[in-house]
Amino acid sequence: MMNDTRFEQELRAGLRAESERLINVDRAWNRFLRRRQTTRRRRQLAAAAGAAAVIAVLVPAAVVLLGGGAASRSGQLAARPVPTTPARDAVVARIPVAGVISLASYGSDVWAVTDTHELVRIDARTNVVTLRVPVVGLANGTTVVAGGGSLWLEGLGSFGHSRLLRIDPATGAISARTNLPAGCGQAAYGLGHVWVLCNAADTVRVLRIDPATALVDAQTAALPGPAYSLVAGSEGVWYIPDDAGPAQVDPSGTHLTGLKVTGPRYLNVHSPDYIGPLGASQLVLGDGAVWSLAGNVSGRPESIADINPATGRITRAFTYTEAPGVNYDFWGLYAAVGQGSIWVLAPLGHNEIVRVSMTTGKPLSVVYPGGSCSQYCTQIYDAAGAVWEPTSRQILRIDPARMPG
Repeated sequence: MMNDTRFEQELRAGLRAESERLINVDRAWNRFLRRRQTTRRRRQLAAAAGAAAVIAVLVPAAVVLLGGGAASRSGQLAARPVPTTPARDAVVARIPVAGVISLASYGSDVWAVTDTHELVRIDARTNVVTLRVPVVGLANGTTVVAGGGSLWLEGLGSFGHSRLLRIDPATGAISARTNLPAGCGQAAYGLGHVWVLCNAADTVRVLRIDPATALVDAQTAALPGPAYSLVAGSEGVWYIPDDAGPAQVDPSGTHLTGLKVTGPRYLNVHSPDYIGPLGASQLVLGDGAVWSLAGNVSGRPESIADINPATGRITRAFTYTEAPGVNYDFWGLYAAVGQGSIWVLAPLGHNEIVRVSMTTGKPLSVVYPGGSCSQYCTQIYDAAGAVWEPTSRQILRIDPARMPG
């Protein structure tokens, strides 16, 4: 009888541990899918990415530059060693905030939201955490957005709908709740408004929200969709319809501008004569340009394209091929733009940050800051004059002045 009781206890304990493990794995996977804003096309990308390389220390790049209205190919850039900056020199702070899923800057502060639904404020002048506050009703995988005198987070609504939460940056308290239709979630701030992406089966709408009232003051008609990347800033409001190139939303918030992205849309270095659709999977704003990022699709290399937000013209595009004898495992292309450079997270699980030239696409320097970036390296930010990378247990702050380039 005693043996049976001990066995039952051990069995229950084992089942409980396994259940908790599965819950944690499921939560991590769902958060990863949300951060990557996955579509079916991008899940196929992830499956194929094991044989691809984005930007590695010795990976050559092919560059398309636009001059005189025509595209010209400069050819392969010669591979050469890239200066490696010691982590002790480049990493100026290791801030003890774990499980970060999003980060943004506001004034002299940097804000992070964690997977435990905690909002954290960091003084960027001292790298000290000055506020930690739990946010009730926060949606999993939310992105923290700063602008219009407030912070903005996605909250949970009723009957499958969502809410936009306005946060007071002085206290971290919720100051307003905006009810949103089903399918709405991703937010961005630019042109004096908050913008929210709302997906249906094959269409998408973009909502414009007045930050002073937290009310929707404009919305587009149904647009081609679905869409999984929305950005806003001084360069305008842009989103990517599924399987199409970037589209620009008019500042009125009621329609698209009709601006067409033109130029060398995609250079496949394996087939130099092929120039196909841009095929972007992410958009990043920075240094007055829209940067389109595309991961490996159907054997094509990763690419970065620089788009003029006023004309839609691609002024340059970089592609990165797999180096001979190298089999990196990439799950996409993750980059931030600022400090006069492109900052790219390189091989999955290796926690490598590469500084890349905006004009040539060549790696300029690299740092291995250490620490586990958990299972998936997908976050890098330009904020408060520095480059920030959340890892599984802390936030790394890197000083660009200490890296060559």
